[in-house]
Amino acid sequence: MTTNTAAVISVANTATGQLVDRFGRLKAEAADVAERLDEIKTVLVERCGESKNEGEQFRLALSHSLRTTTDWKAVAASLARTAGISDKALDALIAENTNVQDSWVARCNARVTK
Repeated sequence: MTTNTAAVISVANTATGQLVDRFGRLKAEAADVAERLDEIKTVLVERCGESKNEGEQFRLALSHSLRTTTDWKAVAASLARTAGISDKALDALIAENTNVQDSWVARCNARVTK
């Protein structure tokens, strides 16, 4: 990412309240754009699944993965209540507090023309 010096100076010389408002407007715009991107990604996932796709200007790769998260706070709380827990019991406790979620990633870049 390149830095536009004039833009940085302009922002640096802008009143705090104006920056807060500008930030808020940009966050709202970003949320709208993110929502539209999610809608398009959902249609592409339903239509294409895991695949590589080409448009006139861009190339898009859809990939799927599973996201695993562990609630370590719950694990630690249970361990504290269960002093002297065995490895087998610990493994069961971790499995009990682990969630697996589907996760889709869309990568997009400019097409290279020859």
